[in-house]
Amino acid sequence: MLPNKHNWCGGNYSDWLEVMLTDKCNGKCSWCVEKSGYHPEYHASTDELISAITGYRPSRIKTSDRVNVILLGGEPTLYKEIGILIEGIVKYASVYVTTNGGMITSEYVDEKLSLITGLNISIHHYDLRKNEDITGILLNQDTLESAIARCRYYNIGVRINCNIISGHIDSESKILDFIQWARESGADKVRFAELKIDENNFADLAKTMNYKYGLNDDPFICGCNKDVVINDMPVNFRQMCGLQTTKRAKPTNPKSINSKKVLYYDGVFYDGWQTTREEVDDVTEADIRKIIREELAQALKEGKNTDESNAPKTRKPDLNLGCCY
Repeated sequence: MLPNKHNWCGGNYSDWLEVMLTDKCNGKCSWCVEKSGYHPEYHASTDELISAITGYRPSRIKTSDRVNVILLGGEPTLYKEIGILIEGIVKYASVYVTTNGGMITSEYVDEKLSLITGLNISIHHYDLRKNEDITGILLNQDTLESAIARCRYYNIGVRINCNIISGHIDSESKILDFIQWARESGADKVRFAELKIDENNFADLAKTMNYKYGLNDDPFICGCNKDVVINDMPVNFRQMCGLQTTKRAKPTNPKSINSKKVLYYDGVFYDGWQTTREEVDDVTEADIRKIIREELAQALKEGKNTDESNAPKTRKPDLNLGCCY
């Protein structure tokens, strides 16, 4: 069974590199895939991360094409040198940041984020008091609007990411209300995504939207990403397939699933998002770090861009496919 070619696991988004910038987070989201995820003990320096990112080149894109780098976490805005990191990679890549918004102010945008291409703010209810109940992050509407306006000053695209959650944003009318609130807040786009691992609070997008916009019961085959326009607002719908949630049937004998490289804060590229420490390959962290540094140093010495096929691999990637951006 082959995935839909428009899914990232079907080969789309090959020019994106996900970076787990930090394991620190100030939120409490119940669906967080990193709560019990793989957390390396070693923390690479900012210079090491810059070298790894600028030395990375997916084999499927042209030499002239720019890589899109998405900084994730944890909560990436808690990384103290995020501004230095961004400055070190923007000549090479278009940089995006996904944040819960807790640190985002107009001053933070000025000091840390002015060079990025896009900012994704994860807010899961237009009532910010309810969003605080969900995420543990207290946001202020005026501060949020001021920060978004500052992003506009720097031509930074702003998308608000909202998970549909049972008992919260879980109906078509609430989705429409959220879109209106996002527009009034100054956002350029909205993404609505299903929950990945929180089965108790899972809400089905296809059923919620009455199967409009190509939403379906088999995202693996029929497509998990849908871009539409609703009330003049660009909207992306992100569904979870049976590899990511038990709420849908697992694909039978899935084949040709694209492997996505994820750069962790230890400076190592992994094949997908790792789950528990016990599931990581027998090679130690020190071994992997040594291998990738030697390969990167050799590639840079020879004046070559590193290719994703040369990155050290772990044998057990997390099949709860990432695609957090």
